[in-house]
Amino acid sequence: MDKHIAQVALEKAYRLINHGPTVLVSARHGGVDNVMAAAWACALDFSPPKLTVVLDKTAATRALVDGSGMFAI
Repeated sequence: MDKHIAQVALEKAYRLINHGPTVLVSARHGGVDNVMAAAWACALDFSPPKLTVVLDKTAATRALVDGSGMFAI
């Protein structure tokens, strides 16, 4: 792991997400990587931890998320 990136326990990750700020959403599928800015992300639930993010269906990153089923904020 990169010495400049700290791991965050999943049950505490919601503390890093505040309702309303712009976040970066990244995804990978089929050997393609992409990242985009998203203006809406917020915590949805705490146990298990869930996050809501709005990605337009025409966004390239959205297609990667749909293909892999995963994304990172």
